[in-house]
Amino acid sequence: MATWTTAPWAVLAHKIRKGIGERRMVSISAGPDADIHLAYELVLRRKPDPDGLRHYAALAARGLTFRALIDALMNSPEYRDRVSAQQSPPAAVDPIADAVRIKPADVIATYSVEELIATADAYYRGVSDPTPLMSRPFGFLHEAPVMLQSLGALLAGLQLGKTMTVLDFGAGPCWLSHHLAQLQCQPICCDVSNAALDIGRRLFAEYPPIGEAAFAPSFLPFDGHRLELADHSVDRIVCFDALHHVPNLAEVISEFSRVLRPGGIAGFSEPGRFHSRSPQAQYEMRDHRVLENDVDLTAIFSIARAVGFTYMTVRVANDLEVSLDDYEAIVAGHGEIEQAVWKNTCETMRSRAVFFLHKGALRRDSRSHVGLAHAMSTSSLNREIRGGAAVGIPVDITNTGQASWLSTNARDLGIVRVGTHLYDSDGRLIALDHSRHGLPRDVNPGESIQMNIDVPLPADGSFIVGVDLVAEGVIWFEHVGSKPLMINVRRA
Repeated sequence: MATWTTAPWAVLAHKIRKGIGERRMVSISAGPDADIHLAYELVLRRKPDPDGLRHYAALAARGLTFRALIDALMNSPEYRDRVSAQQSPPAAVDPIADAVRIKPADVIATYSVEELIATADAYYRGVSDPTPLMSRPFGFLHEAPVMLQSLGALLAGLQLGKTMTVLDFGAGPCWLSHHLAQLQCQPICCDVSNAALDIGRRLFAEYPPIGEAAFAPSFLPFDGHRLELADHSVDRIVCFDALHHVPNLAEVISEFSRVLRPGGIAGFSEPGRFHSRSPQAQYEMRDHRVLENDVDLTAIFSIARAVGFTYMTVRVANDLEVSLDDYEAIVAGHGEIEQAVWKNTCETMRSRAVFFLHKGALRRDSRSHVGLAHAMSTSSLNREIRGGAAVGIPVDITNTGQASWLSTNARDLGIVRVGTHLYDSDGRLIALDHSRHGLPRDVNPGESIQMNIDVPLPADGSFIVGVDLVAEGVIWFEHVGSKPLMINVRRA
């Protein structure tokens, strides 16, 4: 077999067609050696070594797909080292000559939105065992580390809160929606493929999220043009490896802005600026009517700003492992190793991007722990009652944080209440969750309220009542820095 550098792409494309046919995703279990040789030539520019051949032949026997094989080789240290050694970013991911490269614009010009949707649906209908797709990000060992790193960055930047309505755009088999439900968000599983959504329904039916507090998902087919959702109806939008398949970006991003509430965030995890030039992307576009677009953040924000998004942020990514000595040098601020870290960061961010479109200033509330703080005072730190079962304690409370306190919400998650702890006279804890007292209204940052709480006492004697605020199902305020009141009480 001719090597990559000498064989024209047309010859390689012919061998792909001959080896695996025209299907969107196929198993290489039937006669896998030829496909393994081809994958090595495409990605690593060499023939497979005996150990590699045996390894991937064994995986093929268990149903490894050609696409997954390509992905595994592209995530190998050998491929990454070769890419890093290149001087020019485009050349590092560009083994295909300019004269024969398929460009994303060619795919967009050739196929309609509806034709590309039909391709996606045919792919999911052709998946005989969706288990690896349903179990993501743990479906494949080779992709789990990168997916988890990107997923962590994505969730952090979205700044989620419990009960938030989250549109999972391009949900596919709905694995991310499943995790969002576990986080007690309210997911909307949205995809152009009804077959993919059927897999998602199976996922939730067979493996429901743990606990009774999880919300049931809703499933939303997308026609490629308009989201069947009301204006300003979702708190967040999340998109994991789907935006680069969208041919009509302006239309879709306009829909994102329409359905997203003011102060909301749309978060994306996508491949990098030169994605279309990778061997796998070229293979998909040439032979399977799939759009594999480059992810140009400047171009995306130009579109987004025109439809109501106000700014974009990007998470810095790094994929570097260092020795202990190098770690100590980084901590000490030595310039030479810091340059190496920054170089790796630049290389990593060329191949993937986690970014966020913001629709106005972020609006925080007590569904999340971020921004919660109070100042609390009382007219008396010593209270005594006679003949009663509860002691009345007046409190003045000011919201000194950046998040609004909700007084009502679905299932009471995230609502703020005055909560008390009960201690004996020596300060030993008797009851952590001793009593709860609802707020009269929502309280925005800078606002104050006055309350009189009646705290029950279990018996005659002396006690200490700790008074704090709690965001139900989220956190006690003292755990994020606020100081509770400690009041001496006596019942005689």
